[in-house]
Amino acid sequence: MSRQIRVKVSPTGEITVEAYGFKGSGCEAATKAIEEALGTKVSSRRKSDYWSRPLSHQSQQTLGGGDS
Repeated sequence: MSRQIRVKVSPTGEITVEAYGFKGSGCEAATKAIEEALGTKVSSRRKSDYWSRPLSHQSQQTLGGGDS
């Protein structure tokens, strides 16, 4: 999934900022400037992606020739 930030404004003026495709605290860093520009934060909710660890790239190499 690509990374997206969605800002929704309801007819009553309630603003919701949601981050998609981020892992860990990356979503908070990505939305920080938007939230600061909008003013006082009333509440926040962390989705399950916040608690997921970012994928790390690992490689494995086997040295030696096995049984000779």
